[in-house]
Amino acid sequence: MSQPATCIHCGAPLNRPGAKFCTRCGKSQDTPLPAALASTARSSAAPGYTPERTASLAQGAFAAPPGGAPDATMIGSGSSQGGVSATGPVLIVQDVGHTFEVTLGQQSLSIGRAPDNDIVITSRFVSGRHARIEPHGVAHQIVDIGSTNGLLFKGKRLPANAPHVLADSDVLRIGDPATGNFVTLTYRNPQAPKVQQAAEVTRSYRLDPTDPQITIGREGCEILLDNPQVSRRHAVIDRVNGKHVLRDVGSTNGTFVNGRRITEHTLAKGDIIQIGAFKLVYTGESLDQYDQRGALRIDARNLWREVSRGGKTRMILKDVSLSIAPREFVALVGGSGTGKSTLLNALSGFVQATHGSILVNGDDYYRNFDAYRSVLGYVPQDDILHRSLPVERALGYAAELRLPADTAPVEIRQRIDRVLEDVEMTPHREKPIENLSGGQRKRVSIGAELLADPSLFFLDEPTSGLDPGLEKKMMYTLRRLADSGRTIVLVTHATANINVCDHVAFMSDGRMVFFGPPSEALNFFGVSSGDFADIYTRIDGLADPNDPERWAIVQRDLQTEYAAWQHHRQQSSGNNKPSVPTLAELWEMKFRASPQYATYVTGRLAEAPVGPVTGNAEGDGAAKRPGVSSLRQFGILVRRYFDLTLQDRRNLAILLLQAPIIGLLLMLVAKADAIVGENAFANEAKKVLFMLATVGVWFGIINAAREITKEAPIYRRERLANLRIAPYVLSKVLVLLLLVVLQSAVLLALVGLRVQFPAQGVMLPIQLELFITAVLTSLAGLAMGLAISAFAATPDRAISLVPLALIPQIIFAGVIFSLGDGITVQRVLSWLTISRWAMDAYGTSVNINDLPLQPGMLRLPNPPEEYTFAPEHLLSRWGILFGYMVVCLALTAWQLYQRDRQR
Repeated sequence: MSQPATCIHCGAPLNRPGAKFCTRCGKSQDTPLPAALASTARSSAAPGYTPERTASLAQGAFAAPPGGAPDATMIGSGSSQGGVSATGPVLIVQDVGHTFEVTLGQQSLSIGRAPDNDIVITSRFVSGRHARIEPHGVAHQIVDIGSTNGLLFKGKRLPANAPHVLADSDVLRIGDPATGNFVTLTYRNPQAPKVQQAAEVTRSYRLDPTDPQITIGREGCEILLDNPQVSRRHAVIDRVNGKHVLRDVGSTNGTFVNGRRITEHTLAKGDIIQIGAFKLVYTGESLDQYDQRGALRIDARNLWREVSRGGKTRMILKDVSLSIAPREFVALVGGSGTGKSTLLNALSGFVQATHGSILVNGDDYYRNFDAYRSVLGYVPQDDILHRSLPVERALGYAAELRLPADTAPVEIRQRIDRVLEDVEMTPHREKPIENLSGGQRKRVSIGAELLADPSLFFLDEPTSGLDPGLEKKMMYTLRRLADSGRTIVLVTHATANINVCDHVAFMSDGRMVFFGPPSEALNFFGVSSGDFADIYTRIDGLADPNDPERWAIVQRDLQTEYAAWQHHRQQSSGNNKPSVPTLAELWEMKFRASPQYATYVTGRLAEAPVGPVTGNAEGDGAAKRPGVSSLRQFGILVRRYFDLTLQDRRNLAILLLQAPIIGLLLMLVAKADAIVGENAFANEAKKVLFMLATVGVWFGIINAAREITKEAPIYRRERLANLRIAPYVLSKVLVLLLLVVLQSAVLLALVGLRVQFPAQGVMLPIQLELFITAVLTSLAGLAMGLAISAFAATPDRAISLVPLALIPQIIFAGVIFSLGDGITVQRVLSWLTISRWAMDAYGTSVNINDLPLQPGMLRLPNPPEEYTFAPEHLLSRWGILFGYMVVCLALTAWQLYQRDRQR
């Protein structure tokens, strides 16, 4: 029997195998194995085991209690911690309900559900004869022998009957897509090659001194970087005067040297070139390539997030430090308002922490955020694809926006096929997203993020609103994605399936009160029920002696921490601390003194690589955008928005019916000779023109008032990637312009059937002049509607603001109410309305000043200047309407830019 290499009490590595005392917790290693665990170990032994293995099984039981996941270091980090024997090859089997360890030798072992297998796994989704593990030199290999559910390695199914040679720390899984359950097989063998856990040199390119130019790109280049984030021809290295000069050749996602985006840079020895997920280190004579795909680790130190509201400052994230290894799946758990999303946003860079730092493979993440933007996947709580589009078309538009401009249509189709397969949505590719279930919509949103093959993946409440079965399947999908090479962090309220995660962070009151394997969380918080949800009640609220329920938690678990808190309060000058601590504060104190904190936080952070502190000196990575083509984005966004408009047939029908309905109503009440004829009077003409002006404003505002705010989550996600504001806003204008042009034409045509207009305007045929005025009026209203939509937090709030925008158009148009003589308050306010200038333009075209007044009404000595019948007067009014539109669009863009700064 091998001697134990880790402490049987705290799991920390011993100085040497068989040591009598642990240097971390100080406890003796001679303490006998508790009977309960020994019994569990015996019951976990599968048929085919010999009695000599019982002690080995008991050792494994300490590493991962029944019902829990193995220590995270067993299933992804490559550490030797966790109680696993490190002296010979072993296979750690985590079946549903129990975990055991199998010592591997020079004989083949069969794996399956049937009782006569050497390794029996009882889960029903395991085949009777599932696989075989057999020696292969100093290592072993595993073979799927034609099972139903196969063997998953790095998220992909291994071919049947094809041996797979195992490396130390390799993780394989047997998955059941129907139920979302896994069996995990972890191979440990110190003598076998070790799994790559950090970026390593994968290739070295010698720079030929006689070669005048070396090309770098995705295809057809001398240095090939095969990844969707890399342009086909991304950059070149020229030989100039004996030196190497790196030039970006118009790539979409940019070329970075030491964290700074460059267009041209003379390379110096030690320079780090970053292109997508690849790093190339310049040595003077060669480029050493580091492939970071599947090898990105996150190290966060002392994160604080401070917000100011109503003149008051509040900390919503309080001194959080943690470390996440490559390919790990980490859950941030806690009640509502406990800081989970705040921590997720800080880790992802979506909303950066006020204080503290985050390193990604040793690089300052915030300073180098632009360099890592292309490897970042982020799924917010809301859907990030338009629901009215079919799945395939929605992913197609997302791919065009996020992938390099030189990505061919066939490559885009291949990427879509790949991600649909990854999220198991291929059968639903033709369905509108709105017809999918909640879980399926989340999978499609995840698929949109996978298009660019991100290495860092952050998800905010991806299981929210799902039933338990769908939630389990979602966690199954995310587990597979993590295994396939992504570092995944998600926020969740649900705890039923967090055992599939490598680590879990419990948050309360902005504090991290635990970080470590899920199997250790229950013991840390003293929860004997096995239900992670019971932890919530132990970490929220005040440690108030007058609250019996919470005070009992203090008395049972936190007496030492409460006494230390009281002592510190008495010693602190000014006695400014509150009289009662929060349970979160006490649990945080306990956690920071625990072996888990030493192992999974400080121990890991001590191993963090140190990289160059370079990049944007201000650390505002969100302010810099990739150098994508605004014109290309504009074309994609126009096509998508036009498609969306056609897909929403009900809303489109309502908008198209507005003009004929209003036109027919005007035909009923308007007089045929209101403008031209024997009974044409200025007062009657003003009524008709006033309705044309106000209806035109109405068309514009109502068409656009919801168009930005209704897709705010989609806009925020695309903005984080590479979306530019100007193409986004102008795409709305162009498509809505087509709509208002049609509405204006129909309205004028119907009114023209009833009301006779003059044959000629001030400089053009009257119908053309009236049409130009109608379109410019609607465009100004459209721009005002977009501004309302940009400022409104929700679509409902935007609609509630529409009357406040329309009523002034009626009051200050100068028809129902007089604007007074000279410079009056009413007249000044009228200058800020669209209808006043539209009315002026209409009145000029029909020469309203030459129309008589109704009998009994006195004509003013001088005709109003508003309706001067002159070309320059009409052109100035058209110019004012166009300028009004430009100002409103500028306000819209400014508000969207402000949202970036407020994140």
